[in-house]
Amino acid sequence: MATARPFSYNTGSTISGTEQVGNLAIGTPTSGFSSTGLKWWNGPDEDLGYVIAHQTPSGQSGADGDTAYLGFFRSTGLTDSSFIELSNTISGQSFTGGTQAKTWLNSNGYWTSWVLSGPTLLANLDASNSSSYGGSGSVWYDLTSNNNDGTLTAGSGTISYGTTDGGEFDLSAGSGTLIRFSNNSDLQLSTSTTKTYSVWFKADAVGFMSFSRTIMCKMQGLGGSSTSDGFIMQINSSNQLIARVTSDNGSTNKYISGIGATISTGTWYMGTLVVKVSSNSDTFKLYINTTEVGSTNGGGSSLSSDNRDLLLGNYDSGIQNAMAFDGKIGDFYVYEGDFTSTDVTTLFNNTKTRFGY
Repeated sequence: MATARPFSYNTGSTISGTEQVGNLAIGTPTSGFSSTGLKWWNGPDEDLGYVIAHQTPSGQSGADGDTAYLGFFRSTGLTDSSFIELSNTISGQSFTGGTQAKTWLNSNGYWTSWVLSGPTLLANLDASNSSSYGGSGSVWYDLTSNNNDGTLTAGSGTISYGTTDGGEFDLSAGSGTLIRFSNNSDLQLSTSTTKTYSVWFKADAVGFMSFSRTIMCKMQGLGGSSTSDGFIMQINSSNQLIARVTSDNGSTNKYISGIGATISTGTWYMGTLVVKVSSNSDTFKLYINTTEVGSTNGGGSSLSSDNRDLLLGNYDSGIQNAMAFDGKIGDFYVYEGDFTSTDVTTLFNNTKTRFGY
């Protein structure tokens, strides 16, 4: 049986039992709303492709001869790529992800049946790709259309670009030596969906005594405690990859230490942090390459102070027992949506060759 739902052109208040997007009222499949006095139209079969409904205030001929003030598009299949292709055709934009396309459509009065079904790429920075970094300048460009660009800051140390491994940034562990990404909703943690942060790195030095080298940081600290929500990924003095997530305005802290998984200097690794801030189990995971080295629940229930910039290669102010990263960074990715071990393996396999695997 086909899955379809009723639509109406509604310029009045929202009708009970419907979703209102622009001037479109959208019901649930198999339900009708004849009692409203509006004309209702049955939408296309949603089992055959993703539907996009749009308003046509000037009117057009309806299938039953009445004037219709709405119309429909449907993608060629139930795939993200076909939905994005259709969205780009309709909008004249260049979307690279379904969430991005749906946000634009809804903001411009279109409704769509598309829902997030897997991870969406929010940031993709590749030091080996000349479109991401051309070999000079202070900006490392995001290859998605989200403009999550990184700014290279030498601080008291140095950042040099090389092509020994196809393209990489060498950070010398100086004070303030880092790659900075301005805070925005793409980079922030979430209590409603999973966020994944993955970075290829090669350490020239690991921790010292009780200090840890910081690969990635998006939190602020004071006196050994976090004072903002966010996360940090480091290599500790035992050569282990570790991570921390803070929530509830810095009051809830969750830790993972990759016991038994050691980081060797001079070797490339893909470190991946998968987080949904939730008290449910296994919502905070840490991977080295394709191996899960730790998991726990993702912490508390609120993220009111997740407003720090995301830093690669250094820590934010006030975080104790932290050192700047000494080594190379090659690729950086951010995803939204469920990110499974299979997704981690796919990402690793897609990028591993130039890193010596």
